[in-house]
Amino acid sequence: MILKKTAARILLAVSAACILLLTAGCWDDAEINGRAFVLGFGADENTGGTGYYFTFQLAIPVSGASDSSGSIEYTRCTVAANSPAVAIAELENNLGRQINFEQINLIVIGESLSHKYFLNLTEYFFRRASVRRQSCIAVCSGSARDFFASAATDKSISTDAAVTLQSYDDTNGPNTLSMNLYTLYKTVSNRDEFYLLRLSPVAADSPGNPTASGSGQDSDNEKKYVVSISGALTYGRDGNYKGDVSADELEMMKLISGSRTSGVLTAYDSQSNSRYCTQIRQSDCSTECRFADGTLEFHIRVSIVLAPLDSEGINGGAYTSEHSRRIGKCAEETVSAKLKAIADRSRASLGSSVLGLQDIVRQRMPDSYELYQSEWERIFASSTIRFSVNCQVAGGGITK
Repeated sequence: MILKKTAARILLAVSAACILLLTAGCWDDAEINGRAFVLGFGADENTGGTGYYFTFQLAIPVSGASDSSGSIEYTRCTVAANSPAVAIAELENNLGRQINFEQINLIVIGESLSHKYFLNLTEYFFRRASVRRQSCIAVCSGSARDFFASAATDKSISTDAAVTLQSYDDTNGPNTLSMNLYTLYKTVSNRDEFYLLRLSPVAADSPGNPTASGSGQDSDNEKKYVVSISGALTYGRDGNYKGDVSADELEMMKLISGSRTSGVLTAYDSQSNSRYCTQIRQSDCSTECRFADGTLEFHIRVSIVLAPLDSEGINGGAYTSEHSRRIGKCAEETVSAKLKAIADRSRASLGSSVLGLQDIVRQRMPDSYELYQSEWERIFASSTIRFSVNCQVAGGGITK
């Protein structure tokens, strides 16, 4: 009996030790110097054959003189493969490091590929648990390979681009313009139309960069770039490309979406042949929708507070209430015309995503939306969209 009890105790102790070993949780872990951290990922069409080109912006820890010291090397690698999984496996084999996605902040689609169906590529990242769902996703001008080849001030242009996208919206509300990985798949699963912002790297010393100064070269004699948003691409419910939106139209979209904008609004007065340059200080938008006689109707009200950029007034003279009224009137006509043009393009080719109206109908008229969801594109194309714009001027002047 004593022997049996002793054997049982030994067996229990061995079992407990095995369980403790299993709970350590680091059997498949890799040391920091055995990893390569992906900060940005890009996909391009392989125009010379089948498959794609996948570009990785990597941060690679490098050991220093001792175990406690080290540094980070930024580099980029491009792999030709038929899928992201194959590209990652090949990259791990070539680098001898584990590819880690916990720090990724940007996914970009090259311009050529962006005009074709690409959602099958991004699905891989949504299924991979270690990928940050907050990773920004956008289209880039030219190829993703060249985009990541641009040198940023911190050697990682993906970080600059992600910050640019996140700061483009001054609000974290539901109607922000930039897209991240989670929002994209939520949109696709709802069978909504969507759009992605377009990123363009601009040389730091380029005349087109308003903040340009100095030589535009970094310490390693690489040309420095800043990232700007140059427009957007729209996509249908099936994920296929529909059309482009200009940077100027994006500013108008921000007025509609509820995202704050501090953009410059230029209004023209044909009566006095004057140009009014104003800054948008504040904006607010409300949208009404209803079905009337089988037609979907929208009434979008936009209120804007403007400040003229010339503080000297008209011809250096006094700035009167009549001047404010005239500037406000011309601004209303300009904004109304631009919004109407966007609405016409939206119904004819771009789809409803640029105005954010599909989500409004779903939220406010769920029964009607469910009834017409399968015919949404036809219903929206035949809808009526009316704008009411009110502009108030908060002081300043004009430029001739």
